[in-house]
Amino acid sequence: MTLLLLGLFIFLGIHFLPSFPGLRDSVVQRIGLNPYRVFYSLIVLTGLFFMIYGFALARQEDWYPLYITPFWMRHLAMTLLLPVFILVFAKFIRGNIAKWTKDPVILAVKIWAISHLLVNGEPYSVALFGGFLVWAIWARISLKKFNRKNTETEEFPHALRNDIISVVLGVLLYGLFVWKVHTLLIGMPILT
Repeated sequence: MTLLLLGLFIFLGIHFLPSFPGLRDSVVQRIGLNPYRVFYSLIVLTGLFFMIYGFALARQEDWYPLYITPFWMRHLAMTLLLPVFILVFAKFIRGNIAKWTKDPVILAVKIWAISHLLVNGEPYSVALFGGFLVWAIWARISLKKFNRKNTETEEFPHALRNDIISVVLGVLLYGLFVWKVHTLLIGMPILT
């Protein structure tokens, strides 16, 4: 689980940097915007690699679960995950959903993390999903504190159409994940 924790530390650690605009701006001033983006991306990819590889290794070991939830909780978790896909599309296909949620991806990460914590009590799962939940809560607080990119005042042309597109694409992708993609990517079938 050491690699998983190292990956989380690297991946989430670099994602905390934008929460401190002064620090980020000073780094950009020193090295330039494009080198900052390259450096940031390399760190993110490194953290992601360690996180994925560490999670895969941790799953192969015998861990005593920290908690066990009833079977019906899986249905609740699956239901909670549906808006996650819609919210991710709403981040990029801007409409009322983006306006109402302030930052759809941060909300999506919170829901994703909570839904997985509802059904995964193994220490490595709690570390992974709990880490992302802590980051998402911090990111939302930071967004509000520094008033970064407030969507409340933005106007989105074709907002209703964009919301419908986000919902349709989100539901389709959710269906694919439930059907096969989660099994292919994560190695754990949802429908058993």
